[in-house]
Amino acid sequence: MARDETIEVPLERAYRDRTIVILLAELGLRGAELLRNRNDADREGLRWNDVDLEELEPNVQEDDIVETTQAHLQIAVPTPDGPVGHSPHTLMRDDVFEDVDDGRGTAFGTQTHEFAEQYVLEGDVEPSNDDERHIKSFIDSLDGELRVEEDAYLPLTVDGEQVTISGIVDLVHIRPETVEIIDFKTDFGWHAEDEYRKQLSVYYHVLNEWFSGREVTAGIFYIAQGVRVDIDPLSKADLIALIGQEQRPEASVVE
Repeated sequence: MARDETIEVPLERAYRDRTIVILLAELGLRGAELLRNRNDADREGLRWNDVDLEELEPNVQEDDIVETTQAHLQIAVPTPDGPVGHSPHTLMRDDVFEDVDDGRGTAFGTQTHEFAEQYVLEGDVEPSNDDERHIKSFIDSLDGELRVEEDAYLPLTVDGEQVTISGIVDLVHIRPETVEIIDFKTDFGWHAEDEYRKQLSVYYHVLNEWFSGREVTAGIFYIAQGVRVDIDPLSKADLIALIGQEQRPEASVVE
């Protein structure tokens, strides 16, 4: 019969000894005989006859875990080893932007992007101008999971060479059936839309691979006007052709 008094032993040893006894009992082994020491009476700590063997019912409870896309999804594709890397901006024509006189500069663009990121992550940021109010109103209209400033890498093979195009996606709107790519632009006009199409096409192919079971779309949100414009992505073959043109030196004319 088990002893009633309390035996002072380290907690770790008590758990260990009790676990051994219960395991052997559940396996149908005579643990007291197998592991009994003939000097057991003089042994310090818990002894075999100090333990009540009882039938234990495992208490298995389902964890209260809410699975989200963010918990198991990494949008960024690991950059493959390769000698050549591009950003989507290297595919764009610079002359399209050179003739624009009403641009507001990179500092303003950085400020608005930072507001969008902070508003998505914290939600308690007050807009300070019309552009930020447009961003807030647009973000408030989205009812899915939002991811901001996500790194994206698109590996391609160009002329037998491994090439990677890398960039940062401003906003990803994830819903059960759809994934929406949004790029914020501070332009007053639509003059550079064809060039931005190249940029969003890169992001489209990265996310289209990750979310193969959902419809992926891409669009530009023109902050000044508060307008979203859908973009028809270029194919991978088109992107490869653009990179090939960028990498090849201009052919010299031989007379």
